[in-house]
This record gives sequence, structure tokens and C-alpha cells, in this order.
Amino acid sequence: MLRLKLKSIPRRLAFAAFLTLAMGVSVFAQKEKSEEDKMAREVIHEKPNEFKIIASRSPVKAFVVLKDVVWYATDEIVVCQALVAVKGALMQQYPKLGNIASSGVTSMAADRSDNVWIACEEGVAVVRGSGKSVSATSYTSADGIPEGKVLAVAPGSGMDVWIGTENGAARFNGSSWTSYTTKDGLPSNRVQALVSNSRGDVYLGTNKGLSVYNGSSFKNYNAKNSGGSGLEWNNVTVLAKEPNSDVIWMTDGPKNLNTFDGTTWKRYMEIQDGITSIMNDTRRTWFGYEGGLLRFNGEEWVTDKNMHGVPAEQVYAMQRDANGNLCFGMEKGVMILSNPYRK
Repeated sequence: MLRLKLKSIPRRLAFAAFLTLAMGVSVFAQKEKSEEDKMAREVIHEKPNEFKIIASRSPVKAFVVLKDVVWYATDEIVVCQALVAVKGALMQQYPKLGNIASSGVTSMAADRSDNVWIACEEGVAVVRGSGKSVSATSYTSADGIPEGKVLAVAPGSGMDVWIGTENGAARFNGSSWTSYTTKDGLPSNRVQALVSNSRGDVYLGTNKGLSVYNGSSFKNYNAKNSGGSGLEWNNVTVLAKEPNSDVIWMTDGPKNLNTFDGTTWKRYMEIQDGITSIMNDTRRTWFGYEGGLLRFNGEEWVTDKNMHGVPAEQVYAMQRDANGNLCFGMEKGVMILSNPYRK
């Protein structure tokens, strides 16, 4: 078996080599024969316990990796792709999800039943199942969510799902939606990031600070009340939870980063502009941006792209899957990398 060492070859050549190998493994058949379908065919290269690459023709802006499939979105369309090469398997494309278009997706998340929630320009959709058994239900302002583009989606406590929009947040309890705005205690109606902790608290990132919902009320943090180690700019666009703790990472303004565990703040100043995603692998924290990756091991920031083992020119989204693998949404697909620090 041919083994590639990512550190030993240039980054661009490494990525090209992965795709070349992938094309030699398997090509999934499709029923449709249009030029668009031909362009969207997926190829998977798999090496157990090392990496997988699910190749796409356009940058992957959001994705969710489940046990058997990966759902991902480009600017134009949502795709469901099997993770294991099976003869006759089809890559499924979804130009519409329920009654809304699947273009302009900003965020994806799986709920506790592995249903995939997809934040779109016209509303939010939930898809259940995979392959030919997929069903999609969409929700818009007519169903009780705030008007405007949906910017974020994340599971809350229990079976609840939260969305953030340009005009407030909303919580789905399985049957109906409850909306929240500044009238209910939010610091701003622009809710652009979401994450929950192990206690069921929901963190909401807004353009006017961080808000924490404890099940009955919102507590807000900003540059004035979070202290000298807290927020400085108040613009929280990305949130992520460490897997083995309730430490929450967040962006703040152009280049700052913060952590908050509900009591203690830490601030990291002037780190990186334009961070799109944050992921912790239990010992290191990864930061994706349109120039690639940055990594923090608790003491130093690793900026050398050749040290990451991920041949990415751009990173738009990241996820640590249920098996502890590290997943990266990149300019040409989704890469799934075995994590040496699973626990």
C-alpha cells in the first residue's frame, strides 16, 4: 500500500496527490447525465485510521459527518455522499430542501437523533434519513422563525434545536418554534453563532457581545462587564466547545480570541483575521480561515502549514465527529483525519 507523508511534500502537491489517488479508487455512478451532474461526481480516497477525502468541485462552506454519510454544502447546492465506496452507490444532490432553495448555506448541525439541520438564506431545513429515503422539512417566517437569513444552527439541551438569524434567535422543541429578540433579553437581534454546553446552557454570539441562555433568561457579556480578560470588540462570529470540558472558544472582533467557562475569561489578542471555524481535539485547538489553518497547543501557536498534516489552502468549517476524527471543510472537499488524541 502506498503511503504519503504530508510533511515530506509541498502542500499543493500533497493535495493534488490525494485527489489523484482518489480518482483511481472509485467513481460513483449517477442517474443524471447533465453537465452539472458530471461536474459534481464525487470520489473518495480512503486509508483506514489515516484519512479520507470526499472531493468536491467547489469550496465546502458547511458540512456534517455522520456514521455512514457526509452532508455538505457549497455556495450552490447541498450534497449527501456515502463515506464508504459501495458499487452502485449514488451521490445525491438537493437543489431544494422542502420548500426552500439549498443555496447560500451558512451552517449545518446534527441533532441528537442524527437529523441534519441546514441554515439557508430563505429559512432552515431538517433532513432525515439518507439516499432515496431522505425527507426534508423546511421552516420560514411563516412557520414562526424570525425573518431574514439564517446564520447559525446548533442543538440545544435535550431534543431542542436553536437557530440564529439576522432578526433574532429561535428554539424548536420538536413541534413548534419560540422566537427571541432584544425584547426578551438578547443584546442584539443579529445572532451569528451558537453552541451549547453540558449543562444545557446555550451560548449565542451576536455583533454586540455574548449571550448565555440558562433555560429561562439571557445573561449578556460585553467589553464593559467581562473584565480585562474578556471581550474587547463584542463581535462574536464563531463559537466552539471543548469536548471534555465546558470551555467555550469564541472569536471577538477582527483578530482576537477568547475562552469562557461560565466563570473565567481568557483573551488572546491579535491572533488571526477572518477565522471561520474553531475545533478542539482534546489537546489542541484548530482555527480555520481562508488562508488555511492555525493551531494552538496551549502554549504556542503553530502557523507553519507544513506542520498541520492537512493540505488545505482554505478552511471554511470544521467538526470533530462521533469517533473523534478531525474533519475539515476545504476548498476542494471534506477531509477526515484520524485524531491521535481521541480522549
